[in-house]
Amino acid sequence: MLLQEPLETFTICEANWNDFNDILNLLNAVDNEFVPSLTESENLRVKITRILNDRQRGWIKAVDADMVVGGVAVIYNYRRPQLGLIETLAVLPEFRRQGIGIRLVQFAMSKLFQNGMDASLITTWETNKAALAMYEKLGFKTIMRSKVDGSYFKLFFMRSFEEPPRSQTRFSRFWNRR
Repeated sequence: MLLQEPLETFTICEANWNDFNDILNLLNAVDNEFVPSLTESENLRVKITRILNDRQRGWIKAVDADMVVGGVAVIYNYRRPQLGLIETLAVLPEFRRQGIGIRLVQFAMSKLFQNGMDASLITTWETNKAALAMYEKLGFKTIMRSKVDGSYFKLFFMRSFEEPPRSQTRFSRFWNRR
């Protein structure tokens, strides 16, 4: 698959209660791509509500022409002080390979850093090759591999905010100035 040109119109920002249905539609659209599916572990309405109701959590959205095309959740002080968690990264299939996922994770990391976190934890299933490559590109290091439900392997990655940034390509230097 060829890398498509980056979108000129999308923006990344924090989501709020007005975005509830858009986030729900996004997660429903990609639910079957998660292994196991998101709905296998909890109701999506409950998940979205739980995160929006908690000051220690939040949703971040990617918007293109007034349409939410991607999203990710962040959790501050996850299981220990100064550790943030980035979870449930989702981008609509027709908007993938345009830099939206990377920008969502970068924005999430900046929010965690601004809120006093020293490091960020992120997880994905070992079958999600695109996410694995992206997290490695962003400087995350694998810290654990865990078998879940006897058949799925979840990988845990961590990145300290004190690590020096990785060298950037000419494209990413251009893209990050936006």
